[in-house]
Amino acid sequence: MEKRIEKLIFKFLDNQATLSELDSLLQWISNEKNYKQYIEFIAVNHLTNIALNQTNKEKIIEEINSRINFDKNKKIKKRAYKLFGIAAISICFFSTIFYLNFFNENNRDLQVIDSSKVSLTTSDGKIIDLEKLDDQQTKINNNVLVNQKVNTLYYKNDPTLRDLRYNIIKVPYGKVFNIELSDGTMVYLNSGTSLKYPVNFINGIDREVFIDGEAFFEVSNNKVSKFKVVSNNTSAHVYGTKFNFKDYPEDDFSEIILTEGSLGVSQYSSDSDREILIIKPGEKAKLIFSDGKIERSRVNTSLYTSWINGRVAFRNESLPSMIQKLERIYNVVIINNNKDIEEKYFTATILYKEESINDVLSYLSQVYGLEYQIINNKILIEW
Repeated sequence: MEKRIEKLIFKFLDNQATLSELDSLLQWISNEKNYKQYIEFIAVNHLTNIALNQTNKEKIIEEINSRINFDKNKKIKKRAYKLFGIAAISICFFSTIFYLNFFNENNRDLQVIDSSKVSLTTSDGKIIDLEKLDDQQTKINNNVLVNQKVNTLYYKNDPTLRDLRYNIIKVPYGKVFNIELSDGTMVYLNSGTSLKYPVNFINGIDREVFIDGEAFFEVSNNKVSKFKVVSNNTSAHVYGTKFNFKDYPEDDFSEIILTEGSLGVSQYSSDSDREILIIKPGEKAKLIFSDGKIERSRVNTSLYTSWINGRVAFRNESLPSMIQKLERIYNVVIINNNKDIEEKYFTATILYKEESINDVLSYLSQVYGLEYQIINNKILIEW
């Protein structure tokens, strides 16, 4: 089951779901196959005490519709909120279609693998669980080598290849992985990230990779061939440099932090005349999707790149932002029921390779008085 759906179910059972979330859940659970997943989820996670025996499909749908109507009736402009609900479902639907097609023809294969494992989908559709390779060094094919000791996938340059063949590596929440591309470019992939890239770069063709999530790039300098990183909304034009690229599908912005070299940032478009903003080392480019504007500012780059070394720093971080990052790092679902602290800002540093989510919550409880309850991998922040 998708993590998004798990969170919707948990928020519904905890009576915290918004109007648009209820609409999305209603559309999902109306499907008989999805309803069976709902029942299994309730049983496996021991949530029957929370669900109040809500396992009858008709009663569940009736309850969701009741909550939707209640929320709508609280609003003065019923028509506006009805249209909003329809728009939310449409956006969710078309966003899902766009996301499923973003990684091209291999995407169908990605849906059948264990989502908790680091996986590789090859150009011929073969799916490999990279975590099942037990040896320190395992050769996948003629030009690919996996070193499990350092969680790294290596590609060797193969000058005999004359056409572009793409592979996809997918890193789930709670894990990180590295990849060295055939040109020597090193890519550090953060939790919840997918990267589509050529098995071998072709002379005379720009080096182009596609990302969904967050990664740090150390790009190999090549005066002949440019390097380009593309996401759903943003593209980075690289001229031999080190930078952090972040664009998660659930965020309403993307950001690029330059630590070394030179970099051009633009909104992703097929228009070759689009404006490119050049940023310098120590600067952050933040693209706001709603208006297409790129904000440039000076930042402490270590706050954005320390995750590579297993350290995540929160500096005056809002609670919603911190929750989102913790969910990605530890692969958990966090529901905040304490609206009083939603506007507060937190400062902390965690060593996520050494500290568990329990350690982090314990610290936040001691320092900020945060009250919480853990049910399996679900965390409730209480009043």
